[in-house]
Amino acid sequence: MKWWIVIWMMLAGCVEPRILEEQGIFTAVGFDKVGERYKASSVMLSFRSQRSSRSEVIQATNVTSKGTRQDLEAQTSHNLGSGQLRVVLYGKELAEKEGIFLFTDTFRRDANIGSLVYLAVAESSAEEIVKSKKLEDVPDIGTYLYRLIEKNLKSESLLAATLHEFIASYYDVGKDPILPYLSLQDGKPIIKYVALFHRDRFVGKIRLDESFYIKLLSKKYNAGMKNIIIPRKNIAPILLNKDELEKNIKFVLNEIRSDSKIKLVSAEPVPSFRIHVKMDAEILEISEKIKPFTKKNINMLEKAIEKQMKHEIDRLLKKLKKHNADPIGFGQIYDHSLRRYELTNQKWDERYKKAKIDVRVDINILRTGTID
Repeated sequence: MKWWIVIWMMLAGCVEPRILEEQGIFTAVGFDKVGERYKASSVMLSFRSQRSSRSEVIQATNVTSKGTRQDLEAQTSHNLGSGQLRVVLYGKELAEKEGIFLFTDTFRRDANIGSLVYLAVAESSAEEIVKSKKLEDVPDIGTYLYRLIEKNLKSESLLAATLHEFIASYYDVGKDPILPYLSLQDGKPIIKYVALFHRDRFVGKIRLDESFYIKLLSKKYNAGMKNIIIPRKNIAPILLNKDELEKNIKFVLNEIRSDSKIKLVSAEPVPSFRIHVKMDAEILEISEKIKPFTKKNINMLEKAIEKQMKHEIDRLLKKLKKHNADPIGFGQIYDHSLRRYELTNQKWDERYKKAKIDVRVDINILRTGTID
């Protein structure tokens, strides 16, 4: 027993002590392409004492991403650690022209970096986002970006954003990744769009409210909110005000619960899919006064919302096909349905362009809320 105690004490003595004031922690890093080189802009959080910290941006350029890490190390006396890295940004030009797989693969192979780190595309450059100063009540830009992305994920405005999810979609034949698309508004980072990818290259963007339908079609929707605008003529019989004050009526759907099924109907001569969306929701707000919520009137509302949602889904699907981006995973469904067919990304690219997709939406209004 004494020998075990001696060995344990000897091993404990071999652990290298880490002095807090000597540590530098990366919370966010951004990559841009500058000529033939890569520029890394890293947010480093250093500690003066256990009660105070300081955030600064250090930068380096090199011909490889690993080379930029070595150059960053040379610019500070702190021991740099990546275990607290929360967000990795890629400039639009880099993501569009070269793709980001080599960078994500490097992070995936780093045992110090967790697979739940968030990835995002920066509209202008990653450097501008990382150097922005309007952070609200947070210690550094890395923490702010992490909270910004996490909030939109929890509200179900975003579908996927982690390193793990990006890598999984990249390797899956018949499905493409998507990421948050960050821009600056009055000097403050915001999320207004979602970045579409074909493999690992940025190919376009869609509005944040459009990404609602990607999540709706991809998996069960368990909460959240959706604004929807319906032409006045579609519900004119149940409006109290007959004067045309506005051409469109605004609705806010809340507490949405959905179940979507996508089925491959036929594979030849072109892939044909049928989508059936079933949804329960409550109406939180309506922009005009309407007649009492009788069964007949609610049924008219349901039909109008179904028609509008189908229109918006059809429009989104055309946009996705135009960019040759398949974040919903129609290629996966095609591959799994045929089983014996060895699908490749190249083969699916050709079939996806010609694919026919029929959408049906059934909504059940559970409750009604306020009327503006």
